[in-house]
Amino acid sequence: MRFLFTFDAQTGKLTANAAAAAKVATGERTGPRHLVFHPAKGVAYVDNEQGGSVTAYALDPKAGTLKPLQTVATLPRDFKGDNACAELRSHPSGKFLYVANRGHDSIACFTLDAEGRLTAAGQVATEKTPRSFDLDPSGKFLFAGGEASGKVAAYRIDPDTGGLKRLATYEVGRRPWWVTAVEMPAK
Repeated sequence: MRFLFTFDAQTGKLTANAAAAAKVATGERTGPRHLVFHPAKGVAYVDNEQGGSVTAYALDPKAGTLKPLQTVATLPRDFKGDNACAELRSHPSGKFLYVANRGHDSIACFTLDAEGRLTAAGQVATEKTPRSFDLDPSGKFLFAGGEASGKVAAYRIDPDTGGLKRLATYEVGRRPWWVTAVEMPAK
């Protein structure tokens, strides 16, 4: 179950929404971890930490409700080990979505259709235990931190397919837990 709240931008107060929760499919392992919105559609995406999946929800902004549209695995079918999803990010173009797999040690890639529905596009190996990653504001690069490796991997994002090509790996110190890409103003 995902709990829903309304937000008062003037006071910063959260209040339980009239429809207080979004349902998940019966028997579905979830453990919602992060939520992102499609940049142009009324769709929200939640990665399911315990379920190794991502769920797309139709967003009704007036009612403040989420209706499940689909759930898609973040792992290859033949993966047998332990895994927990971590970060997820929506590409600024609205064409791609990415989810970190801790255990499989990959970034799961998805394409998004005109309605915001997901199609799995495979996984790209990354640093051990990718807890956090981010996309640069232009959507050209993805940076993934390996909590267990002490490294950040940099990837170029293919603008047509959303595919990732590793460009470099950087030593950053013990347990990078958060990666944030920012655009610095030119001087």
